[in-house]
Amino acid sequence: MSLTIVFLVLLAGLIHAVWNAMAKGISSQSTSFALINVGTAVVSWTALPFIGVPRAAAWPFVLASTACHLGYQLFLMGSYERANFSRAYPIARGVAPLLVSIGGLVFASEHLNAEAILGVFFVVVGVISLAYVRNSSRLDRVGIYWALATGAAIAVYTVVDGLGVRRSHDTLRYAVALFLLQSTIWLIAVVLRRGWRWTDNRSTIRIGVLAGLMSLVAYTVVLYAQTRAPLGVVSALRETGVVWAAAIGVVFFKEGRARAIMVPALIVVAGIALLSLA
Repeated sequence: MSLTIVFLVLLAGLIHAVWNAMAKGISSQSTSFALINVGTAVVSWTALPFIGVPRAAAWPFVLASTACHLGYQLFLMGSYERANFSRAYPIARGVAPLLVSIGGLVFASEHLNAEAILGVFFVVVGVISLAYVRNSSRLDRVGIYWALATGAAIAVYTVVDGLGVRRSHDTLRYAVALFLLQSTIWLIAVVLRRGWRWTDNRSTIRIGVLAGLMSLVAYTVVLYAQTRAPLGVVSALRETGVVWAAAIGVVFFKEGRARAIMVPALIVVAGIALLSLA
């Protein structure tokens, strides 16, 4: 795997952590995720006439991934309503690389070498450790179950998209189709449930829509990387965004002390180094 791909995926992890923090920072999570989908819907519908649709062979994967992404958003929204950001995000993202590595082995015949396996293990241990730097309340523990469900959904859609984008042979077409369907269905559900006027706070609208645009950019980068590297390795590198998420939780959400995240963060860095050498 080239250093360019490593850098791009690490950058995607950073962007992903930032947009999730922006989503968590909006008081109403239902409004937050609706605005995120507004951002992705506008870009997807605008880009569709210029980029086009993916090959027919990719559509079953696009449809399956759309269902997985809708479930992922529901679980993620539930975890943010019930748990601290610095706890929910690491758990949700931390369980995914291990599951994706197994999925890549079973469905894509991807056999990782010893360095890659050890790197994935270090990343998983590091990010899960970040979730246990503080004692949790009862509500926080309920949020952990939602976060685990989120992680499972992440693993499923990562494998599905990894296989689908390779059959599409065009990352942008696959990404546009996926985000268009996902965001449109989500917004239709929001309008049916809450009507047209579900927010009028301009500041909230700007933050939510920007978070949606960032999510689209971050995941498109990941889709591209999945055509150039093993699914488990890409997933592990992407989830290093939890180091940024932990720091954001400490600095902006006041969810603990910076010293408590240093050891898990160093474990994650060790995992990145091993994956880069794999």
